[in-house]
Amino acid sequence: MAAIAIRRTQRCAIYTRKSTEDQWDREFNSIESQRDICSAYITCQQHKLWAPLPESYDDSGYSGANLYRPALQRLLRDVEHGEIDVVVIYKIDRLTRSLGDFIRLVQVLDHSQVKFVSVTQAFDTSDSMGRLVLNILLTFAQFERELIADRIRDKVAAIKRRGMINGGRAPYGYDIVYHRLAINRTEAEQVRAIFRRYLELGTCSALSRQLKAEGLRAKVFTNRAGVVLGGGPANNGMIYHILKNPVYVGRVPHNGDSYPGEHEAIIDVETWEAAQALIAHRRKFGRDRQPRNFLKGLLRDSCGRRMISTLSGKKRLRYYQSARPVGNTTRRFRMRAEHLEDLVLTVVKATLEDRETTRLALRDIGLRGEELDRLPNGGPAAAAKLEDGNFERLREILRSLVVEGEISQHRLLLVFRSTEVARLLGWDGVGLFEGEREAWTGNEPTFMVTRPLDEVRFNRLIEMPVEPIAMEQRRTPRPELVRLIQTARAAQAAVDGERDVDIKLMARRFRCSPQRFCRVLRLNYLAPDIVATILAGAQPEELTCGSLLHGALPLDWDLQRRKFGFPRRGADSRPQPEASRMGQPS
Repeated sequence: MAAIAIRRTQRCAIYTRKSTEDQWDREFNSIESQRDICSAYITCQQHKLWAPLPESYDDSGYSGANLYRPALQRLLRDVEHGEIDVVVIYKIDRLTRSLGDFIRLVQVLDHSQVKFVSVTQAFDTSDSMGRLVLNILLTFAQFERELIADRIRDKVAAIKRRGMINGGRAPYGYDIVYHRLAINRTEAEQVRAIFRRYLELGTCSALSRQLKAEGLRAKVFTNRAGVVLGGGPANNGMIYHILKNPVYVGRVPHNGDSYPGEHEAIIDVETWEAAQALIAHRRKFGRDRQPRNFLKGLLRDSCGRRMISTLSGKKRLRYYQSARPVGNTTRRFRMRAEHLEDLVLTVVKATLEDRETTRLALRDIGLRGEELDRLPNGGPAAAAKLEDGNFERLREILRSLVVEGEISQHRLLLVFRSTEVARLLGWDGVGLFEGEREAWTGNEPTFMVTRPLDEVRFNRLIEMPVEPIAMEQRRTPRPELVRLIQTARAAQAAVDGERDVDIKLMARRFRCSPQRFCRVLRLNYLAPDIVATILAGAQPEELTCGSLLHGALPLDWDLQRRKFGFPRRGADSRPQPEASRMGQPS
């Protein structure tokens, strides 16, 4: 007896799409028209047991250039879950206008054994001719999309040439009123102040820090979905965009050019041209970039060889390394330039902020009385002048203050000139700090400052203490940091209890390499207040296990606080430099 085949109802999903939303609120729009035509087609296929699904898959206001559409994503999820048997569309370009995307969609449908039907374009993909016709149709659909894009670009260019805006966000200082830019008086005053202060300071980084401290924030706007965006603190990108935007001088930018606009200008032409000239000048000489090689010519190693700058590796990282004289077989010191530069800046600023050290230096040059009491008060302000981002000013200050420096395996030594320290403490910060280096003699008063370092390895990357950055404090203990401190305590207890056990065996017990075991073990030398802060969850945001484990860990607790961004512990815990008065640098 022959088996009877049972036919199953074919569940049909109707997918519709339109590129704009301008007709969505009408009584009868394109989406409803597509759905009615597809529903009528499904009704004609009742002899095949086709039945429409109640679920609607409608994408209004979405382009066919990509697949990032909510209704289409829901459709594909239902296909993968086996809830759909047939996908019905009005035309192929309603599904996609990209040939590559269509091929991927067909593969997904074939994998789930789902049929694909276009109502107005009858084709059969079961043979080669049908697939050829389908690919030709998709090729023309993609061609039509590219033509539409070309027409839109031409329209936008024509609008910009007439000095009009083409929608989008209003720049800071303006509001959009009836499709025109109208000046926002409060923000316009901020824009004028930004241009004026940039010409005074000469650096975008210093201006950004000042504006951020004053509480300036980016413009707040609401997108089409009703989500409020913007409002973040001022940063370099925001300030630089304002300085480079020709909208503020009454012009409309487009593809590298600008055209006279219909809106009112905020900045006069002279101020605009002066700001652009300064930006071009700083770009030419790299002043807005990170300080590069400003220690060149100031440092030597413990063998008396100059520290020269080099680039190494695929990433072209900067290093300072010892110069190797011909015939000298002594290995060279080599360390990352950023780490060494941060360390030198940390020591110089700590020295300027140390009132006891600066008073000793001022006494050496004969200052007494009221001036001796007044000048050391300028130490914090003098240290802040090293952070304004002006590379030329930083280089001149260091070359005037530091006679020479020396790097050894266990310490950094800097020799300061007392006369230049006094000049910097009383400097008003205007212009460049021009030291009298030509008048230096070997008999002028100097003083020496040293800082302990961990072991400096030859010809290998080392980590140096770095200058802290202002960070917000957390109030929730981070489990990974707490576990790391607990592991360090357990490792110390294990070492104290079994001092005759090999370090490799001890590391194997803790399931780590000997190198990592040693890094964990040295965390027991962290300052007690740093450990307490970590356990309380009030550590800086950027503090991670990696920053604690990797790199050098200074023995000086105050340098530890500076490196990891913790606040200083008051006058009693400030750095105690080894300051010695001397007639000439050694």
